[in-house]
Amino acid sequence: MLREATSENLLYVSDIGTNEVDVYPYPSGSLVGKLSGFGSVAGLCADKAGDVFVVDEAGPVQMFAHGGTTPIRKLTTSGAPYGCAIDPTTGNLALTNLSSFGYGAIAIYPKANGSAKQYTDALVDSTFFCGYDTHGNLFVDGWNRSADPILLKLAKNGKQFGNPFNLNANDKNPTGVQWDGKYVAVGNKGAGVVYRIDGATGKTVQTITLKNALNVEQFWLDGTTLIGPNFQVSGVVGYWHYPAGGTATKTLSSFSEPFGTTISLAKK
Repeated sequence: MLREATSENLLYVSDIGTNEVDVYPYPSGSLVGKLSGFGSVAGLCADKAGDVFVVDEAGPVQMFAHGGTTPIRKLTTSGAPYGCAIDPTTGNLALTNLSSFGYGAIAIYPKANGSAKQYTDALVDSTFFCGYDTHGNLFVDGWNRSADPILLKLAKNGKQFGNPFNLNANDKNPTGVQWDGKYVAVGNKGAGVVYRIDGATGKTVQTITLKNALNVEQFWLDGTTLIGPNFQVSGVVGYWHYPAGGTATKTLSSFSEPFGTTISLAKK
């Protein structure tokens, strides 16, 4: 990691093809470092302090300080962890699980530390990605036991999920989940679209098309910019206007199979 990286806002990109996390200054974008040593790297998320959490399907979730290269914390996991999110109201870490039926749909680590509390739901087979709104409500996408795409909501201080919302029947592979300040944004791998969904009713209020981005996985929202990794061989990471979509305004290349993204803010 270049020394000057610690003073800049940073974009982290997990690359399944190389099993590394690439680090770029944001929004300029010119590689400044890499994180390695993972069993099977997956999703990413960051907290208000700029700490970055790297999900490893094969092992612990590793926490790195902004611009750091040595994990400052490792959290034990079970099943097949996949995506993560930080509650802006508490600092709790939520972790999805591809093996939800056997290990729990969501694991939540209080203040991103210690042991997790497991939230189970017998109707859920797998959870993919998750995101908190500004009030601490958690939204999670995945599959039910019939492999139908669903969106789950765990209300702040809730003890169990509410009734799942059914996603578009054509969206067999829901991807990233992000709160955009008003709606829940949920991606659709293979269609190149992002849905804006009412978090109270589950209704889709807008469908955003990302041109030349059929396989965007775990995207990240930064105000009016959507940063999306196009998960395919020699894929790129694109910047799109949000919620307008359309053609990417900027792309980063030289990836093998980019999968997840998050932004870590430098301390002021």
